[in-house]
Amino acid sequence: MKNLRLISASILIASLAAVAPALHADTASPAAPAPAKAETSTPLEIQMHRIGKSVKALKKLIGDPTKNAASLQLVAVIRDAANTSLTLVPKKAADLSGPARDKFVADYQAGMKQFIAGVDKLSEALAAGDNAAALKDLRDLFGIEKQDHKLFRKPEDR
Repeated sequence: MKNLRLISASILIASLAAVAPALHADTASPAAPAPAKAETSTPLEIQMHRIGKSVKALKKLIGDPTKNAASLQLVAVIRDAANTSLTLVPKKAADLSGPARDKFVADYQAGMKQFIAGVDKLSEALAAGDNAAALKDLRDLFGIEKQDHKLFRKPEDR
């Protein structure tokens, strides 16, 4: 009798384990899940996301001189992503052709070079321990970003 109970319990547990994933799927939301960001993002958008994420973290640290080492690491990520972005082309360029496209890409690259110069200035201020100047430099980068996003991003991507 004890063996029968043990066998019955084993069968019940095995059955529940097999059915559990199907039960969980039925309780999930009927709406289709949103596509993963990486699936719909261009290489440029991925780099810009890296910049945005690092800037967000940097804003929390930049006022504290004791965290300058961590701030400099974030600035290095921003610079790396900006350098990579310099070699990429915004989606909006696909809407243009010929000389207009060439000018658009050249203007985008000039804007990225200006941004990178601002990142270098920010890095220098942090390395010198001048957090007030670093904060000003970070604010200047926000201005460059706002201006360039108006020029180089499609309205639906803003």
